[in-house]
Amino acid sequence: MRKSRLQPYRHFAKHYHAGNYIQFSHWISQEVFPHLLTMLNFSPHSLLDLACGSGVFAVSAAQQGLAVTGLDASADMLAIGQALAREANVQVSWVQADMSSFSLSERFDCVTCFFDSLNYLLKVEDLSHTFQAAYAHLNPGGYFIFDMNTIYGLAVIWQRFPYNLSQDQPDYTEFTEVSYDYELEIANMRVIMFERGEKRTWVKHEELHQERGYHIEDVLLLLSRAGFELKHLFGHPIQETPLMENSGRLWVIVQKPA
Repeated sequence: MRKSRLQPYRHFAKHYHAGNYIQFSHWISQEVFPHLLTMLNFSPHSLLDLACGSGVFAVSAAQQGLAVTGLDASADMLAIGQALAREANVQVSWVQADMSSFSLSERFDCVTCFFDSLNYLLKVEDLSHTFQAAYAHLNPGGYFIFDMNTIYGLAVIWQRFPYNLSQDQPDYTEFTEVSYDYELEIANMRVIMFERGEKRTWVKHEELHQERGYHIEDVLLLLSRAGFELKHLFGHPIQETPLMENSGRLWVIVQKPA
């Protein structure tokens, strides 16, 4: 059995897209985003999806007629998104870049960043730079919509299942192991993959995924410093319930002043 240790969303990318993980993206595409647009009475024409991953949400938005750009740091995830767009016969512009340090010539009506992608920014400076970049790439009056795992979500909810058999197929088995550093407020998820290759030998791959929890007061302060105006803060985006102490995820809608 051979073993390889890769950066996040490299070897894991294809298994991520084939697994249950993308159900969250389908939920965002089919229920959450339409609901929020209706609530805001907002009909954007262009959209920038930060940390777009395998492109499920970006492609869905393009199918609804939006001019979409998907940005992600992982070339492997973007390749899946490109294939998904071809299958759906829609046009999406794909950009490989770090969401904390990108610069595009275009401006957009809406910027999104879903599935706790912002928690992958382990330094507060990177989170601040991402907020600033989102602001710079919005048209006046445009909205920035995102979610994040809360500290409670990472430190408590994640830790309820420290070991999990995530996928079990004849030629692929995946385990996840989670832990939490209470001093750094960083959750660690070790993804352990066993894949049977062409020669029927098993190959082991590992990736370490880390997410940092941020205090909501710090998130709102960084957004304000970037120039945004807070419009909505939810614990659940469709029920529109307020953020609670035991909320595992926060949902934020901010606007660039017109």
